[in-house]
Amino acid sequence: MVFSLPENVMKLWDAWNVRAFVILSLLAQVFLTLFAPLRKRLGGKWGICVRMLIWLVYLLADWVAGLTVGFILSNQLRSPANSGDIQTFWAPFLLLHLGGPDTITSFALEDNEFWVRHLLGLILQVGSTLYVFLMSLPDNKLWLPTLLVLIASIIKYAERNRAFYIASFDHFGKTWVPVEAGLLIPKQFKKLGPAGSRPDGSAYLPYPPAVEEDNIGPSFAGSDPKSILQAAVYLFGTIRSPLLGSFLSESQSAKGSANFRSKNEDCFAKDALQKMEIQLSLLYEALHTKLPVIVSKTGYVSSILNLGCLFGAFLSFSLVKKHYELGEFDAWLTYGLLIGALTLDFISVILLVFSDWFVIANLHILGYLPNLASRLETRFVKRHRWSNKVPQLNFITFSVKHHPIWLKTLVTFLPVSLIEAIKVLRCLSSQNFGEHLQHRRSIFRDVDYVLEDERLAFQENMLDAEEELSFSKMLLIFHIGTELSIQEEDFLRSSSGSSDNDIKICKLIADYMLYLMMMEPATMATVSNNWEKVFKDTYEHTLSILGRSSVSNEKDARDILSANIDNHKREDLVASTLPEAQDLAKNLKNGTYGWTSLRADWVFLMCYAARKCRPNVHSQQLSKGGELLTFIWLCMANCSM
Repeated sequence: MVFSLPENVMKLWDAWNVRAFVILSLLAQVFLTLFAPLRKRLGGKWGICVRMLIWLVYLLADWVAGLTVGFILSNQLRSPANSGDIQTFWAPFLLLHLGGPDTITSFALEDNEFWVRHLLGLILQVGSTLYVFLMSLPDNKLWLPTLLVLIASIIKYAERNRAFYIASFDHFGKTWVPVEAGLLIPKQFKKLGPAGSRPDGSAYLPYPPAVEEDNIGPSFAGSDPKSILQAAVYLFGTIRSPLLGSFLSESQSAKGSANFRSKNEDCFAKDALQKMEIQLSLLYEALHTKLPVIVSKTGYVSSILNLGCLFGAFLSFSLVKKHYELGEFDAWLTYGLLIGALTLDFISVILLVFSDWFVIANLHILGYLPNLASRLETRFVKRHRWSNKVPQLNFITFSVKHHPIWLKTLVTFLPVSLIEAIKVLRCLSSQNFGEHLQHRRSIFRDVDYVLEDERLAFQENMLDAEEELSFSKMLLIFHIGTELSIQEEDFLRSSSGSSDNDIKICKLIADYMLYLMMMEPATMATVSNNWEKVFKDTYEHTLSILGRSSVSNEKDARDILSANIDNHKREDLVASTLPEAQDLAKNLKNGTYGWTSLRADWVFLMCYAARKCRPNVHSQQLSKGGELLTFIWLCMANCSM
């Protein structure tokens, strides 16, 4: 039996399928243009929701535009008289939408690696649209505006494919130009050096270095906005090597480290974070937007040509429409497409002018605006570039959190992994890292100490070789031990002699590292060799203790777990780390093991995880609001590690 839709439904579909999908395609472009830039600034639960929505719209936009071109072609082949010139005019707009907004080319790094597939898509879609246009000739009264939009759409689609190509792993940085021995920077930044000197003859970034300190390079180690900006751009030129997994020369490493470290020790954390924010923002724009393509002479010309074609199409259609019979809805829809395309391009130009890539590429112009230079540099350095959120996930909270009634009813229908993922999301929280200057200063100073400590290599080798006490076990022992020890903060402050800052930093890193293990497993893939077994046994061991007391809140759970120390593991829970964590908590309480030592160990574990994480995984975090772990990795890279 063949199923068929009612005739009135089929008529409605034939009349509105193209119109509905054209509107949907335009709305998708509006959404991506406005909201795609937010994904690198949003963290926490809202950030996850927004990124998920952007991902769905990103996939929908390409699918809808390609499908609608197919509908138009099918209508034209089936009934040329009924399809009309207006649908032929709409086809190039769909190709324009396939070119996508300038604010997002790839959603993930993998999209860049498929640049060949996108190139084939460009050829096929341009061929289909061109075929639709040629089929309408010579009777097409809208041939001129159609041709103008077709030219603009090919330009936009070609820019997107070019962006995919230069951001792919094999070609990233190949278009960069040398400015000194061993250092490459994007060719758009070349004018910052001697070639783009100021009216007084000086260069904004003196390449090769004009001032030497101990023969290691330029002295951009000041805390003023200009020095921070200069150091960040210089350091961005060195980011290609660690990103691709290669090493800098010894002299280049020394120069990078000298530019990264601030002369003022008290300002190191703030300055370091600002330099890394600029570095990572430039990297995000290089990997996920059209800015490296647009910010160039060719890009400026193509953008002007694109706007000119769209404006010409608008004027041409307005003149031809007076002599062309067109339904009122189709007329409004066409004007909507034209005005929408012009408005989105205008918004893209505004976003382009305020982007980090464009501003830095044109910094040499500041030489002609001496009165505004200092003010612009200060505003630029203080710009908000990442979420400043450090996600938090607590083991005790996860253990006592129960499924809501609505979720319990779905347990039989949904996979266990999805149910657990929902539970983890319900336990998530976040700390605002940007507001706690003392925390930032302490963490980055500790990272600096870890890098200078000669024991680092020995500890890493020992942790690599150790099988009984793996990274997964150590992380969970420290996490639970930290949590069990902070139930009475007043007691801890007085008995341990540690500052409140030590306790809060340990808590911050402990919950953050567990979040990475549970929600960002890719960042921990190289160190989480037996994580699932360790977590499962520890979780079940914890539930077996808490279950006997029907605990429903975190404070009672901590009290019970601290009081019920059980060193005898069940045979089926041999990987449980709960007894070791209870011993650690006991030592913290009686002062045998201090909070300052625990803080140093937490920073070491975080540095170890950052170094072991693959560079491309760090790059993937840029479009997710940024990760503290990525900043730690970049801090180590900038410090020649």
